[in-house]
Amino acid sequence: MEIPLNLCIGELISRPNRFIFEGIADEIRQRWHCPATGKIGLIDDFHGIPCLFTPAVPDGKRTTQGTVEAISLNQGIDWIGINQNHINGWLEIFLQNNVLPNMINTEGCCVRHEIKIDDSRIDLVIENGERCTFLELKTPIHDLLLSPGDHFSRPPSSTFFDRGLRHFQTLSRLAQMGHRAIVATCFMYDAIPFPQTTRNKWNARIIDIIGEAVANGVENWQLIFKISPNSLKVVSYSQINTMQKEFATST
Repeated sequence: MEIPLNLCIGELISRPNRFIFEGIADEIRQRWHCPATGKIGLIDDFHGIPCLFTPAVPDGKRTTQGTVEAISLNQGIDWIGINQNHINGWLEIFLQNNVLPNMINTEGCCVRHEIKIDDSRIDLVIENGERCTFLELKTPIHDLLLSPGDHFSRPPSSTFFDRGLRHFQTLSRLAQMGHRAIVATCFMYDAIPFPQTTRNKWNARIIDIIGEAVANGVENWQLIFKISPNSLKVVSYSQINTMQKEFATST
């Protein structure tokens, strides 16, 4: 299954601030919204990088001409999605159509989104009688897993850490209550298999929290999406805490 998209192709000139890209499309210089307000990989200079963008509706209310959805580091051969805001809606569509049966078989189930549990909001809940599957999505683009290396080794922001801590603690409790609890790391590009991160003073607490959650039954999965100007699809998905099997989908 593919989700249809209708994206325009442009070329970036600069990123004057974390909210704005300047670029050119159809020989016209434009300003586009940057949906990823943090750092994108190790990129400091965006000049000459091809991009895909959604044009803005010309209603006079926006100060930009569109939103950048993806960039390419190999002249448009492959695209790296950077708009993390779409993931929840896209995955909800895939689950409603039972595209990921080896992770979650949603046949006859109800898929709900943004469910408040304790002090956390869980992205998606699949209801199947008394036992539910709670699914939290992560879409990291600060580190681009394009080549092997030691990733996620820098100190996280307090906001990221606190929110992630609450999610893992909530999911641990749900797993102990007999529900399925899943953290799905979603990459909108062809990422390498999730690397083993070397323990250090910055990430020790995070590794301990994840380890405790896994011990309580929380599952970790990695999903690979492929984005193009015309569509988005799931290429593969695998359970990353065991890396026992990868499931590919061409539907």
